[in-house]
Amino acid sequence: MKSTFMLDDFTIGTAHSLFNVYEGHDKQEFLLFISSADDLSLRAVNYRCLQYFKRDLPFREGNHNLFCEIIHPEDYPLIVHQLNNLRDLQINDDHGVVIRVRSPFGYWKKFLFQCRPYLGFDGETDEEYVLVLAKPLDSNRFQARKGINIETEKSLQESLNRYRVLVNSLDQGFGVVEMIFDLKKNPVDYLFVEINPAFEKHTGLNEPLGKTMREFYQQHESHWFSTLGKVAFTGEAVRFEDYATAHNRWFDVYAFPIGSAKSRKVACLFSDITPRKEAEEKLQKLNEDLEFKIKSRTQELEENNELLQMVFDTVNQGIFIMKPLFGENYDIVDFTYVRVNKVINRYYNKKRMVGRSFLKCNPRATEKGVFEALKQTMLTGESADLEIHVDRNGRQNWIHLTSRRQKGLLICSLENITRDKIKAQKLKDNIRFKKQLIETSPDIIMIFNLYDEQVRYINRDLSKEEGMTVERVVGMPLLDVIPMIHPQDRQKCLEFHTRLTRAKDEDIIEVEFRLKGAGKHWDFYNARGKVFMRNKKGNVYEYIVLLRNVQAQKATQQALISAEKLSIKGEIARTLAHELRNPLASIGMSADILEKLTKGPQKKLLSNYTGIIKRSTATLNNLVTDLLTTSNYSKPNLTKCCLAKTTNKALAHARDRIYLAGITVQKKYRGSYFIYADEEKLKIAILNIIVNASEAMTPDEGELTLSIKKKKNSFSLHITDNGCGMEKEQLDKLFESFYTKKPGGMGIGLSSVKNILEEHGAQIEVQSVPKEGTTFVLTFPCHEDALKGK
Repeated sequence: MKSTFMLDDFTIGTAHSLFNVYEGHDKQEFLLFISSADDLSLRAVNYRCLQYFKRDLPFREGNHNLFCEIIHPEDYPLIVHQLNNLRDLQINDDHGVVIRVRSPFGYWKKFLFQCRPYLGFDGETDEEYVLVLAKPLDSNRFQARKGINIETEKSLQESLNRYRVLVNSLDQGFGVVEMIFDLKKNPVDYLFVEINPAFEKHTGLNEPLGKTMREFYQQHESHWFSTLGKVAFTGEAVRFEDYATAHNRWFDVYAFPIGSAKSRKVACLFSDITPRKEAEEKLQKLNEDLEFKIKSRTQELEENNELLQMVFDTVNQGIFIMKPLFGENYDIVDFTYVRVNKVINRYYNKKRMVGRSFLKCNPRATEKGVFEALKQTMLTGESADLEIHVDRNGRQNWIHLTSRRQKGLLICSLENITRDKIKAQKLKDNIRFKKQLIETSPDIIMIFNLYDEQVRYINRDLSKEEGMTVERVVGMPLLDVIPMIHPQDRQKCLEFHTRLTRAKDEDIIEVEFRLKGAGKHWDFYNARGKVFMRNKKGNVYEYIVLLRNVQAQKATQQALISAEKLSIKGEIARTLAHELRNPLASIGMSADILEKLTKGPQKKLLSNYTGIIKRSTATLNNLVTDLLTTSNYSKPNLTKCCLAKTTNKALAHARDRIYLAGITVQKKYRGSYFIYADEEKLKIAILNIIVNASEAMTPDEGELTLSIKKKKNSFSLHITDNGCGMEKEQLDKLFESFYTKKPGGMGIGLSSVKNILEEHGAQIEVQSVPKEGTTFVLTFPCHEDALKGK
């Protein structure tokens, strides 16, 4: 494989010698003219032309026809004809015309004029040019070599052949150019007169021999012409690296003068170094990028350092970084401050802490165990967290110190927690006092958290029988508390909760409700609530409730009410015993006599009515008996029963009255509706409401509607009539004892109904519109079996 190399000094010297003997293009000198195609005014020549005509015909700028002055008058028409037919010639056309040219010595010398269009210069104008090569026909080769014998000529020829073999074997490109100058002797182009085989590979020029560079690239950089022109004029070789835009390549060029001084030819030995330059450019780009990154990183580190110091100086804690100092046995004997913030400077009352010794600034650090803790953090990497009690300026202080190891340094934070310690002690004493107060309080104290929606605190068990211990209740969701409340009280408890969330700090909200107690009983509680905590926006997120069991007070109240009822009922019983017994007996006896006296068809007609009289008197006798026995009052026996069946039984007892009054009855219920009730007493209460409804309606026009509706945890019995209705005054006193608007009434019916319903834990509500009718709504808690079946 051929190796790439540059010619050494010996080789270059040999080239100089050979070309001084064996010259130029076609082995001889030639004249080169570039003229305007319009008026044949001269534009550029080669150096040989400058030397040939310098004595007799100085060059003049402008529209000057040099050919007219230097060409024989008889031959001038030939050259004009040649130039006129220039467009028909090809650039590589070797045909020419023999022209006689005036020599510097005054005689006529024959030249072969070869002309072609010149496509060079910069192409900025539309002017056309012609390039003329004038080769001498009079051979003076042997005259120039007079005195050289055949052996010497042969030796030179052999040397030239060896050199040509050498040049042609080069991997580098090699070429000889004839410089072309304008009339101010500025180099403007060059003609390729010799090349080696590698020339075209390196330059990309196709068959460049005998052509100029501008004929290939009109915009070729002028500094190439200047550089090679300087070599031609000064005779000094030059070596350079440059980029050729025309070739889109980088070249490493060695240019040196060659041939005779008259020709000023220049030889170029060059290599295409584009791959190396691209690699260098990439490397330079990488270096620039690396330098930029280094600068950016350095700036970033400086900014981070400033930012870190800013953070150090803005935090309330003291922050400092220390490096360890090692002794002879490689044991840590001290630390040195390497960075601190302003808090540390103020703490030690020193303007500059960096570089100071830790033990000198903290002489009691070893005694307090601080130095050993920091030392262990440095050795093991385990962070330390210390609270230190110190005496500074006669005052007791508590310091919180933390440390951790990071990349061979110790990062520590220091905080004076004296105020927090004092507050914590006061808080501890306050908590102890409140704890004792809570433990001695007769009330159950609960705190509800609205963010977590759960019970945050309770001071004692709510109900051990139901498993509602402190452990179970604390953390209980608020939704799980609701089933513990009596179904009829849940709504007002929710209203109690809503009022507390909207209350002022001084407001105290109160409510009374029933909670599930032992077994299946419900205990009455009184609750007093107050806002406990608010968030930053002022919204309530915790409230406190004081619960007190008032079941005993309720029992006492109930006993008093029962005693009052017994007193009332005893008085009524005595009155009825004297006033009703005899009339009822008379009515019964009269009915019997009527049945005996009536005969024939009339007896069958009257039997329905006499039956009604007997059944009615029997019912009244039973009612009287019940009233007479109220002095021996007993609590209702609540068991599982069906509200629908009990209502049907009450309707059966009232069927005669309904029949006589011509009332239409509609029942809108089906199935079973299980509740806790004393069926006999509940039947009396419902019967009483049905009787009142039948009396309030117009005979033969009355409509009685009974329906049962299921709610979430209760059943509601609706008894609706289309009777006369009631005014608001009547509704307000409807359940008062001995209040009545009925002629001859005693006003004890609805009072008894209310008492019976209260004993059942039921609610009664009356809706009435005058002249349109009345609706009684009785609401009972569902039996637990009904709740399970939901």
